Amino acid sequence: MIQARSVRLAAVVVLGGAVALATTACGGPMQAGAAAVVEGQRTTDRQVQSQVEGFVSLLVDNHAAQESVFTTSARSVVAKSQVSHLVDEAVWQRAADDLGLTVGPDADAQKRAALVTAARQELPSRFPNFHGSDNEAVALYDALSQNSYIVAPSGVPAYVHYKALYDSVIAGQAAKLHVPSDLTVPSTGPQLRQALVETLTKAAKEIDVKVSPRYGSYDSGSGQVVAAATSWIRPTKEQLADAMAQMQQAQ
Repeated sequence: MIQARSVRLAAVVVLGGAVALATTACGGPMQAGAAAVVEGQRTTDRQVQSQVEGFVSLLVDNHAAQESVFTTSARSVVAKSQVSHLVDEAVWQRAADDLGLTVGPDADAQKRAALVTAARQELPSRFPNFHGSDNEAVALYDALSQNSYIVAPSGVPAYVHYKALYDSVIAGQAAKLHVPSDLTVPSTGPQLRQALVETLTKAAKEIDVKVSPRYGSYDSGSGQVVAAATSWIRPTKEQLADAMAQMQQAQ
């Protein structure tokens, strides 16, 4: 949970463009077309799919990946990751709030500058013809990194804020314990990691998350969006029949 996560889930499927099971992880109704509602902020399926296309186009246009790589399953990974990012940011934001930390525009600007600089320094050696925007540079650089967050160019501002929250929470927790803010220090790292786990676990249980079952469900215990019990990638006849029966009962 301390590391950036890319949740590997199932693909988004709209049965004939009309069938959508509109229940949430909490059992309440969701508005049609919503992918998730996190802390009252609604994100639509259209927004998620736009980010998917932005990420795919970025890699294909810069010859970092072939179009054929992005199968239905591969695109589902990107889509579900976008929903997971919303939860990640909310958890770390609540953790910052609980620690009394304010992570504002100045912190975001510093983190953005660092990410852009790193991307601009690294990309020319691998993509000499790259002339994209700073958001595209950060997204492409991250996609090629070992700990890729699967971030679309349009999602970079939120990603920047998440990274600023990440740094601030670790520093704030370390200050509270009077230990170095370095998780790798043998003498204090375990203590700091344990405190972070406790802080993040508490935060995960405090936030309000509703996720469309097309993307999975929110597990407040782990603070993650987990795969739905039923796969809707290629619905079986039984799944289709069950969905239609539920629709008819709701009429």
